[in-house]
Parts: sequence; C-alpha cells; structure tokens
Amino acid sequence: MGLSDLTTRVRSRLLAAGHRPRKLLLLAIAVVAYVLAAWAVAPGFYDGIAPPQPYRWVSPPPQLRSGNQLPQGGRGTAKVGSQGVVDPGNVFTQDGQAAISFLPGSFTAPSGNAPVTIDIEPQATFPNPSGFRIVTNVYCITSSAPEVAGKDPLVTLQYSTQVTAPSDVYEYQPGGAWRKIGSTGSAAPFTIAARPGALGCFAAGYVPGSAPAAGSGASTLPVVAALAIAVVVLAGIPLLVLRRRGEEDEAG
Repeated sequence: MGLSDLTTRVRSRLLAAGHRPRKLLLLAIAVVAYVLAAWAVAPGFYDGIAPPQPYRWVSPPPQLRSGNQLPQGGRGTAKVGSQGVVDPGNVFTQDGQAAISFLPGSFTAPSGNAPVTIDIEPQATFPNPSGFRIVTNVYCITSSAPEVAGKDPLVTLQYSTQVTAPSDVYEYQPGGAWRKIGSTGSAAPFTIAARPGALGCFAAGYVPGSAPAAGSGASTLPVVAALAIAVVVLAGIPLLVLRRRGEEDEAG
C-alpha cells in the first residue's frame, strides 16, 4: 500500500466513525507528512544507523590507501570484587575497531587482588593465512592474569564497508598457525564476533568463493528495517487513536 492510499484509507475510516473527524484527520495527515519528509530528508532520519567511520588499516588495500589512518590499540582493567572474583567488563581499542567482553570470573584473580590489565594491539606481522582471506586488521589480545577455562570471552571485530563481509573469525597463538573459530554473529552492522577458548591474535576473513559481494546486504539492511518500522508505527497512530476514542464512547 502506498502512502497516498494510506492517507485515503485513514481519512475514510475517520469520517465513517463520526467522532471528531476533523482533529483526527489532521493528525493522520501530519503523520503521513512526517513519514514523507523523513524519507526525503537526510541525515536526520538516519541518525543512529549511519555507517561507521572509515576503517583504519595497518596495511590498507591499494584502493583504500588514500587518507588512511593507522589503527589504535586499547587497554582496560578489571577489578577484583569483594568475593575474590574478577569483575566482568569490556575493553575496546581507542578507535572502536576491536573489543573483548568477559564474564565475572573470566580471569584468575592475581595475588593481592590486583586489577587485571587487558591489552588489544593491532599487528603488522603475522602468519600467512592458508585457505582463507583476511579482511580486517590482526589484533592480539593479552592479559596480566590467565583466563579461566569455560568462561570464554567474546571478541568483536569491525570491518570496512568497502570490503567483502567476513564469514568467520580466525585466531592464532604466538608461534602457531591460523585456525577458524567461527562466528556468533553480531547485532551491530559491519562487525563480527566469536568466542575463542583462549586469548590470542584474531582477524576476520572468508574463504574465497563462499562470501557475498562487498557491501551486499550489510549496509542496506539496517536502513531498510528502520524505514519499515518507522512507517508502520507512525501510520498506525491515527487508527490507534480512533480505536481508543471509540472504546471511550462505548464505555460512556
């Protein structure tokens, strides 16, 4: 149903009801006008669902070298609570391109209950990938206390809007080879997450021939979903007002 059809339908419903049709009709027209204006005007309607800032590469693809800025690392601490359990928390790089989230007791409490320090650093050198293609920076995550088995942290990596979306997160331990640890998906656009069994070095990638084209779906889905929700919610306001007014009249 188009917006013009929606306006006509709402107007006929309101007139048929016979209860203050003029005020409700004005409300319906205002709602439809808002939808039209929001659809046509940028960037206000898109606040909160805009693509992320340009990706910072350690070694950018040739077509993305212009204007590239080096990525940043990050450091955070987790305190030990009164019960001797390391608090839960999140640590991000300063540019937000890599993060780790952990549960209560994910790390062993240090001697004297000193805070646990977690570092995230982008890497310029790493083992060559075999059988898959890396599309993000490589980040190594270390901590000042060992992890506790069974309380796997969540590692989240952002990727560029200009590359093929990765399908999995890969990791390696210092001196070891890459291995796939999969993906838990992610609620945020242009990010991918996974739960490794231990801290190490991480990157996101895909097996050539098995991933969608660059930017397919990922950049448009949040916008389409937001537009659809806004239209449905706003268009339903006049009908909701009409229904409630009818119930009040019947009760009276």
